[in-house]
Amino acid sequence: MTRATQTLLLAITGAVLIRMASGDAYLRYVNSWMRWPLIACGALLVLLALVDVWRQDDGEEHDSHVPRAAWLLFVPSLVFFLIAPPALGAHFAERAQTAPVALEPADEVFLPELPDTDPVPVLLDDLIIRAAYDGGATLADRRLTFSGFVSRGGSDRWFVTRFGINCCAADATVMRVAATGVEPPADDQWVRVVARHVPGSGDGGTSEPEVVVEELELIEPPRNQYR
Repeated sequence: MTRATQTLLLAITGAVLIRMASGDAYLRYVNSWMRWPLIACGALLVLLALVDVWRQDDGEEHDSHVPRAAWLLFVPSLVFFLIAPPALGAHFAERAQTAPVALEPADEVFLPELPDTDPVPVLLDDLIIRAAYDGGATLADRRLTFSGFVSRGGSDRWFVTRFGINCCAADATVMRVAATGVEPPADDQWVRVVARHVPGSGDGGTSEPEVVVEELELIEPPRNQYR
């Protein structure tokens, strides 16, 4: 690989980072707070490529030998342009281990009462945490509405599922709620459900909570598919 080729790959890598972070594509792979760090890294790579071009035009001598491994820089860019892998979905969820709920002592946890709205909107992780304490007492006799994508489990079970990430898709953990009461849509279909928590399910955080679905609506995937 020549020095000019290396400079070109550096510029392409920077351009891909900028393009990815300028829209919503980066949300398939990393957390939302990483937009500006990605843009800054991309801009720095492009700047370094331009400086290298200027130094070559200025006649400065360089070692023309560049390791062949430098070609690996081009692989992520090529994958993004040709394939653009989607966000994690049902295939990964069915093979990943559900994240256990780290329980604090019950007397140190305060779970506020849910609003009086009917149905009451909840986040999937909030539902899982509430179900883990006192058998879901704060969920009792309430109609809940939440969203996620459809995934499957053993014994013909299906789940409303989302992923939680700290940094990027590589550290994703599965959050899911077992659903009954209606026939499931296709895998990876995003749904919004109105459901009631099955008392006692998910207690202790060692298994998934279960809900009985009363209403199911097919929806488009949200802009950010991770929590």
